[in-house]
Amino acid sequence: MNTSMRRIFVLAMAIAATPVLHAATFEWQTATPESTAVSTAKLDAVRELLAAHATKAFLVVRDDRIIYEWYSTGHSATKPHFTASMAKALVGGVSVAVALTDGRLALDDPAAKFIPQWRDDPAKARITLRQLGSHTSGIEDAEANDLPHEKLTGWKGDFWKRPPVPRDSFTLSRDAAPVISPPGAEIHYSNPGIAMLAYATTAALRNAEQRDLRTLLRERVMRPIGVPDAEWSVGYGQTVTVDGLPLVASWGGGGFTARATARVARLMLREGDWEGRQLIKREAVRAVTTDAGTPGNCGIGWWSNNDGTVAALPRDAYWGSGAQHQIVLVIPSLKVIAVRNGGSLSASESHGRARDKFFFEPLIKALIGKP
Repeated sequence: MNTSMRRIFVLAMAIAATPVLHAATFEWQTATPESTAVSTAKLDAVRELLAAHATKAFLVVRDDRIIYEWYSTGHSATKPHFTASMAKALVGGVSVAVALTDGRLALDDPAAKFIPQWRDDPAKARITLRQLGSHTSGIEDAEANDLPHEKLTGWKGDFWKRPPVPRDSFTLSRDAAPVISPPGAEIHYSNPGIAMLAYATTAALRNAEQRDLRTLLRERVMRPIGVPDAEWSVGYGQTVTVDGLPLVASWGGGGFTARATARVARLMLREGDWEGRQLIKREAVRAVTTDAGTPGNCGIGWWSNNDGTVAALPRDAYWGSGAQHQIVLVIPSLKVIAVRNGGSLSASESHGRARDKFFFEPLIKALIGKP
């Protein structure tokens, strides 16, 4: 092989070994609702209802086109909005799906495989990653008596205040949060459980190229699907090092534009495919977005309608949801993605009832005419 050929060969090998981080070409196209058999007037009515209930962003995608997009005064398509617990889906669920794709963990792995401190604990040694992700681990939540976070005391107060190690949220979730019901026995919403899912997922990345969840999402998901770095953030902007692990919060602390959220939802709807590139295995997407097979209607970070929890929605629908009704809804059978950001939809009704009454039910009625 002469010198020129050798140089060409070396260059070709270098290119082949370079990770593809740029987005496969995709830009949102807009269309009228009528082009997808939906009435503009009906979506206007949904928007008016939402606008009257503290909504800042309302985005609907159908058949891969934006058919409705509205922002309140002071908000915009390029302004991130806090996610609250919608991060459990966008950060927690998606990062687990990437780790599943890489074979770094399995949902039925005992969490103690990645959390050595739990190996000799009779209750915590029985907890699986599936249970952490579906709120069935039995670990007590850091919420209490509907008190605002700033009024909580003890380990629950510190969980939300996020002081330095060893009073950080992860160490407290690992060592201070008690198990209050047998693992797998019942659904019991648990922010510390999701914190420990992030801990375990990060431990599974010890020898990976991307060692923390923020980097994992940026390099494996967000940049490949074309989301600018300025349009999303995670983990309260912090990385907490515990036991040598660079830990990033996945229970909350994110900020996404509505379009960034919709792009992640599009990746999930397409079962990990992005313009012909399989960024996440189909089986991994299904594992986190469908019912986990545990008590309740949770996938891994995502909520599933497999059991018809929301009667108005098709059974294949799933969603991420956070405080004050930060919501992303995916309905594969209708090829629909919908995003809602803003303040709470109702101060007097439960989170679920307000979500259904002011968002899910009016939206589905507008989309398919269901009463």
